[in-house]
Amino acid sequence: MPTHRILGAIGLAALAACVSEPDPPVVETVFTVTPPTWFEDGWSRYRVSADGRRAIFGARFGDRLLDLERGVADSGGLAGGLDEVLVLTFDHAGALVRRGVLGSDTAWFAEGSGAPKRLAIPINVRPLWSPDGRNLAWYRPGDRELAVGPIAEPQRYVLDGPVTGISWSPDGIAVFALALEADGSSELIRVRLGADSAEVLVRGLDAPSRFNSVGVAPDGGSVYLALASDTVPDNEARHRPGADRDTDIYRFDIANRRLRVVVEGPGDDFYPQVVGGLFYWTHNEMLDDVVVVAASGGESRVVVPGVEIPSWSPDGRQLAYTFGGWRIADWALNLDAAVVDVDSNATPVSEPKPIVTGYHEDFTPAWSPDGQWIVYHSHRSSGPVADYGSEASTDDLYLRRPDAPMAEEIRLTDFGWEVGVADWSPDGRRLVFDSWERGRPGLSKPWIARIDPTSGRTISIERLPIPSAIAGTLFLSWSPRVDEIAFIAEGEGTRQALWLIDPDGRHARKLVEFESSTYGGVDWTPDGERLVYAALMDGRMQLFEVARTGGTPRQLTHDPHSLLHPQVSPDGRWIAATRIRRSMQLRRLDRLP
Repeated sequence: MPTHRILGAIGLAALAACVSEPDPPVVETVFTVTPPTWFEDGWSRYRVSADGRRAIFGARFGDRLLDLERGVADSGGLAGGLDEVLVLTFDHAGALVRRGVLGSDTAWFAEGSGAPKRLAIPINVRPLWSPDGRNLAWYRPGDRELAVGPIAEPQRYVLDGPVTGISWSPDGIAVFALALEADGSSELIRVRLGADSAEVLVRGLDAPSRFNSVGVAPDGGSVYLALASDTVPDNEARHRPGADRDTDIYRFDIANRRLRVVVEGPGDDFYPQVVGGLFYWTHNEMLDDVVVVAASGGESRVVVPGVEIPSWSPDGRQLAYTFGGWRIADWALNLDAAVVDVDSNATPVSEPKPIVTGYHEDFTPAWSPDGQWIVYHSHRSSGPVADYGSEASTDDLYLRRPDAPMAEEIRLTDFGWEVGVADWSPDGRRLVFDSWERGRPGLSKPWIARIDPTSGRTISIERLPIPSAIAGTLFLSWSPRVDEIAFIAEGEGTRQALWLIDPDGRHARKLVEFESSTYGGVDWTPDGERLVYAALMDGRMQLFEVARTGGTPRQLTHDPHSLLHPQVSPDGRWIAATRIRRSMQLRRLDRLP
């Protein structure tokens, strides 16, 4: 795709008001990726090669190699002689280095003249070569150790917290690193080659908790950092859906210890790099809307902008959703749920009001068939936490009367780990949901919870048996008419399938296989005869319909954006869905800010 220039797309706070000052730096969008994924690519970022000709885009389905000169993805020779490529990076000269599999060996490999050259680098680290290629720095994500020095035997340093990003100084005599402190703030560290210890340059930085980079000015006197603010992070503010906490780029002057913002604006600006005297960074825009589509198909119409994951009340007069947005500095901590009254045409007729709030992530509730209960996924914590994975948070289903105060919520499960959205049986006495298995991240298994509909007390929770060939489930939906459950089964790569099964695990049958790039969702029509699901078509997620008895699916939408999480209205007239718009851009300034 061609490079184009955008003037005024971001704020440049360093710009003086005086007309005699030089023209502001020109912002160029060098490359744009629009992945059809929900939240999975929120941390995707670009790494530019030393010669500025190529870049690596770290994405959900593996790293992509990009040709920046031609503006296209470069897949030619990507395997580099390996059986499987797992991770890509560049060496000091811009050559590809691959972590991958060759025969029975999984290791880092450099490009060789005849065959891949195995490197003596620990397999689970993120390596970075010095500008002259003589030394190496590496760290393990989530670990406090930073290695700096000769490739064969670097010196090890233990920092105050896990390392989240590194960069060499242009002269190759020092490494800058960001490390996450226990309170959720970050510290900037400098390690000089051969030094006995690491030097802390500044503490209390409001940086993201993972996948950082440090851009270093050519003279080594200042660095560029992605921060949500220029103060110590406020953990209470992390949980506020409306807080202005998208990341901007700051310049930190090492000599006087001063921070000043140099790139700011809507959306996350992060992963700064200085390459060949030019300034690069990643800009993310993750926009969601709840839309409706006529049940017969057609164009989507926005009902509530800036929100996601819709759910209808049993009488169809309310629509609930999740709001807050995806901020990489506070990942999911700021998500809450709200509800709005709608008329028979699915048009809002009231102001939105919160329905599920509190510390940490809250998802959209599902009403019981009689409207007496709501159930929802939450990472509830008793107080403000600094990070998604905080030990002070939970990961379970909660139950509550719709109009009851939050203090009366009932914790339904106590074993969850990435619990999914729950759905009710027609009798309102059972719930079906899925959750990861401990020790097997990414593979969800389905469960059925029995509750007392009077008290909300849990009677039992048991696994729903599914065919052994199914790796995991992604979404489940109980038929509104009969005792039958639909679920999306996870397959290899982007393959998924829609299945039906009885609540006791019998009569499992596959309806349809399809391609999908994310958690697309599934729901029944009110008569229980058809199912609506999301699948990948022409690079975007779209809505499809298939009969309960099987047959050829029918595509309902041809939206220019991706549609997920279909929910059919109780009267069968409308399908509410999440419409996602994703833009992950590599941006560049024509000179340093």
